[in-house]
Amino acid sequence: MAAYESVEFLEQRISKLESLVFGNSEKDADYPKDKKVKLQCIESLLEVQSKLGTALSGKKRAAALYEKLPELKKYLDHAYTDEMMLSTDSRAEIVLAEADFLEKQAVLWEKLSLSQEHINSEHIQAVPKLADKLQALSQIQIEQQDEVANLTEETRSLLNTYNNIVTLLSKQFFLWDQTLTELEIQSQKKH
Repeated sequence: MAAYESVEFLEQRISKLESLVFGNSEKDADYPKDKKVKLQCIESLLEVQSKLGTALSGKKRAAALYEKLPELKKYLDHAYTDEMMLSTDSRAEIVLAEADFLEKQAVLWEKLSLSQEHINSEHIQAVPKLADKLQALSQIQIEQQDEVANLTEETRSLLNTYNNIVTLLSKQFFLWDQTLTELEIQSQKKH
């Protein structure tokens, strides 16, 4: 099973590389599978080198630049520039200045080393497998929060409607009471 997954991974990697090299163009047009004479990699590189040599043959500046590429790479290297710019005393001062930071990092590294068995435990190793379940649970929680928010809004609306109805009924009962009181007063005046 592992060998099959390795082959699948290699095939995917090769496909990605081919897409980077060929882009949208058809690779079989330039490199057909049924081609009788297949160029070897070294032969292709020699051909490219000879073409570069031919292109640079009449141009002294380009040839000089081409020859100085290794030197340019050396100057661009970070380690070389540090070595060239900093003396041994300067480097020692930098290390001493960063002593507190380095000690803190050493303590953290020691803690990490001591907790290595916990980090490599099966519970921690199972975390990636449980990520899908956690994602599903998170989605369910978000949906439930939305439902609760909708239910809260609906309840608030119903309470507002209830309060409005009770207020209207109270006003109506008050008006009826006032009217009834006036009628009773008028009826007592007539008797």
